[in-house]
Amino acid sequence: KKMERLTGSTSGAVLVIPADGDPGLVVFPIDYTFAMDESWVKVHQISEAAYKRRDITESIDEILGSGGVPESPKLGISGNLSPPQMEWANGKKAELTDITVSIFNPMFQVLHPDEWPYQRKITDIVDKGQEAAYEAIKPGVKTNEVAAAITAAELKAGASGIGYLQVSTGRRSAYSHDSAESVTIKEGDLVLVDLCPTAEGYGSDETRTYIAGKGETKAVNMVKAVNKSVESVLDKIKLGANTGDLDAISRKSLADDGYPSYPHTLGHTLSGCSQPGLRPGSTHILAVGSVFTVEPGIYELGYGGVRIEENVLVTEDGYEILTKRPRYYFFVEVHYLYIT
Repeated sequence: KKMERLTGSTSGAVLVIPADGDPGLVVFPIDYTFAMDESWVKVHQISEAAYKRRDITESIDEILGSGGVPESPKLGISGNLSPPQMEWANGKKAELTDITVSIFNPMFQVLHPDEWPYQRKITDIVDKGQEAAYEAIKPGVKTNEVAAAITAAELKAGASGIGYLQVSTGRRSAYSHDSAESVTIKEGDLVLVDLCPTAEGYGSDETRTYIAGKGETKAVNMVKAVNKSVESVLDKIKLGANTGDLDAISRKSLADDGYPSYPHTLGHTLSGCSQPGLRPGSTHILAVGSVFTVEPGIYELGYGGVRIEENVLVTEDGYEILTKRPRYYFFVEVHYLYIT
């Protein structure tokens, strides 16, 4: 996601940004045509001989131009250097500095307001996927058939990638992460659907849990408790809020209703942003442009699970819930929808 947002292309071995001059995207021969079509940064193809050695240093010299690299240059890097790159840097007597924390992560800590429309667009797409899930889920349908309907809807809506896709029914819904195996949905099953499509370097992640057919009171109460936990967090989101406190609020809400703590974080960032972390004890503070998920859950092995996940964008005036689908559904008979 970060490479696409920086260059317009998902292909690229290394992005080189000189102190003076234009940046260059170094690509392997197999990726050259794609990168040329997509990148707004000048593309430099590695020669076949260099490709066999996985050596991109000739292209780095090409990007730096006729002036070459000055003696003992300062090079900022993010990621690990390959042996040929390290040999090249040692030959230049370069001073290497890891800029991941000092420069790179802050660049992607939040979304700039100019990026918000892209985040809204990909969230509209994931909503289309959940809408397709709602239309497809009913007793007798297989989970992979639901997944196929979701995939078609997301691609039609403009997704460039489907990403992670989970459709879990019955006891498998208690797996916090799963796939979309060919499992028949049964009357009363909890059906957990987690979708993560991408487009233009931005990603969304929305989970909804459905009850197929007439659900047991136990299943209904689980869904209601998770929804209450989500709402307890949303009520406290504001500029300057501590994300560790938000995590604690969600777990307390579930505990107050008699449910155990869930085995994952409250949520995570979206679209490659580096902050905030949403784990117990986190000290990260919400800022304008923070974009993240809120996704508490209840998982009872052998019975089923519930997770509800919202995508949230912090703004100057408060926050925006990007995901728009209703938070929980109860299917009675074939497809009568009750939302409470």
